[in-house]
Amino acid sequence: MVAGNVATKAAAKIELAGSYRPAPLADAVGEVDPDAPLGVTLHFKRRSADPVPGSKADLARLMKPITREALDRERVRTHARAAARIVKFATANGLAVRDVDLTSRRIVLEAPARHIADVFGTALRLYHDGERQFRARSGSLQVPRAIAPWTRAVLGFDQRPQVRHLNGDADGNGLWPTEIAALYGIPRDRDVSSQCVGIVALGGGYLQADLSAALAAMGRPDRAVVEKSVGGAVNRFGGGTPADKEIALDLQIIAALLPAARIVVYFAGNNTRLLADAVHQAVLDEENRPQVLSISWGSAETYWNDGGRDAVQAALSDAVRRQISVVVAAGDELAGSGVPDGKAHVWFPASSPYVLGCGGTAVTLAGGAIARESVWKDGVAGTGGGVSDAYPIPDFQTGVTLPVSVSTGKPGRGVPDVAALAASSPGYRTVLNGQHIPQSGTSAGTPLWAALIAIANAQRGAPIGLVNPYLYAAPEVLRAITVGDNKSNNIGYVARDGWSACTGLGVPKGADVIAALGAPLVA
Repeated sequence: MVAGNVATKAAAKIELAGSYRPAPLADAVGEVDPDAPLGVTLHFKRRSADPVPGSKADLARLMKPITREALDRERVRTHARAAARIVKFATANGLAVRDVDLTSRRIVLEAPARHIADVFGTALRLYHDGERQFRARSGSLQVPRAIAPWTRAVLGFDQRPQVRHLNGDADGNGLWPTEIAALYGIPRDRDVSSQCVGIVALGGGYLQADLSAALAAMGRPDRAVVEKSVGGAVNRFGGGTPADKEIALDLQIIAALLPAARIVVYFAGNNTRLLADAVHQAVLDEENRPQVLSISWGSAETYWNDGGRDAVQAALSDAVRRQISVVVAAGDELAGSGVPDGKAHVWFPASSPYVLGCGGTAVTLAGGAIARESVWKDGVAGTGGGVSDAYPIPDFQTGVTLPVSVSTGKPGRGVPDVAALAASSPGYRTVLNGQHIPQSGTSAGTPLWAALIAIANAQRGAPIGLVNPYLYAAPEVLRAITVGDNKSNNIGYVARDGWSACTGLGVPKGADVIAALGAPLVA
C-alpha cells in the first residue's frame, strides 16, 4: 500500500540538470542490497539564479563580512521555504528526514536503497576499480517535479573516488619545510597564536610521533592537532599510503611555519558528497574558526558533473562570505590533468573563482638561495594549469592578459593564481612512519601558501578572506616565472612575463606578500 502511494506521488519527474554521470571505469561486481538503508544529501537553493561566479557583482556580494549568526538568519529568510517544500515531499513519499541544515543548505534523506533510488529515478550497482569497492550510478537523476526548482544536487548515491592527490616521492633527502620557506623569505618568528588553519583530508591519517619528530628536526616546538570527523571518517594511518603521505606533508609544513597556531584536520571520505560536507563543516566550525583552509586534492573538471561541482561551490562561496582563504592545489599532471583525450584540462576545486589555485615550480640552488626557477615539469609529472571550461574569467583576472584554451579556443578562468616549489629535486623532507621521506607536488606549495596567508592575517589583525583580488592588484609582491612550459603531448601552455597558465602570477616574495596582505586594519 505504501509503495503504491509513493509511486503515484513521485511519478511526475524531470531530469536534474547537471546530474549526468558516466558509467564508472571499473568492473561491476554485484548489486546493492535493495533493503539496506541509504542516505543521500540534497543540496537546495532558491528559485532565483545567483550572479555569475566570480563576476564583479558576485564578489562584491560575497566579500562583505558576515557573522555566523547573521548567516543563519539570512538562510532562514532566503531558504526556509525551499527546505519546507522538500521536507513535506520527503515525508509524503516515505523518505526519512535525518537532518536539515538551513545554513549550509542541505537536507539528509534516508530510505531503503531500492525506494530512494526509485524516487530519484536511478539504479545502483557495486563496482571495483582494482583498489576498492564502491557503489555508483550512471546517467542522470530524475527529480520529482514538486521539488525540482529548489534542488541544486543530490549527492550520496555515487561513492566513486572523486578527487585525488598526486604528490610523489622526491630525489635525495629533500629540504625541510622551514628551509624551503626561507628560500621565499617567509619568516618563522611571527606571533601567529591568533590563527587557525584547517586541512581537508580525504582519507588516510597521521602519527603524532611523525609530526613531533619532524618538528624536532627543524627546531620547532612540538604541538597537538585538532581532529574533526566528517561523516564518520577518522584519523586512520595506513602505514604510509599515498593519503598518509599527503597528510604528513600538509601537517608538517603548516605546523613548522605556524608555531602556536591552531591546526584542525577535517577527516572525510573521498567522494563529492563528503568533500562538500568537509568544506561546509570547516566554514561553519564555530569552535575552531579556521581563517585559512588548505586543500591538496582535486581532479580534472571533466570528471565533475555540474551538480556535484555546484554543491562544492556553494560551500566555497560561504568560505568567501566568512572571510576564510581557501588554497587549492592545481594538480601534478601537466596541462592534460591526466585525462586521456589529448586535450588540456584544469583541476577543480582549483578552478573555482572562490579559491587561490597553487601551481608548481622547479628550482636550481646556489649558496643556499634560488639561482634559477622555472615551471615544474618532470616527464609526465608537472604543474597543472590552463583555462577553465566551467567558469568565466573572474573579475580579479580582468586586469591581466589571459590566453584562450588551447583546446577549445574559448576564454575562461585562468589557473593557477600563484605557485611555489613543487619539483622532486630538492623536494620537501617529511617524516612518515618514522622514516625521512622527501616529497613533491603542487600539494606541497598549497600548505606553504596557506601558512603565508595566516602570517599575513596575524599581522593584519583580521582574516583577509578571498586573497585573489589583493594579489592581482599587487603583482609586484610575486616573482613571475618566465621559463618552461606545462605541455603534455605538446598540448599546454608556455611561461611568460606577467601571469601564465603554468605558475599564475608567480612565487611569493615572502616579506612583500605579508606587507601587502597584512596591512593592519584602521578602525
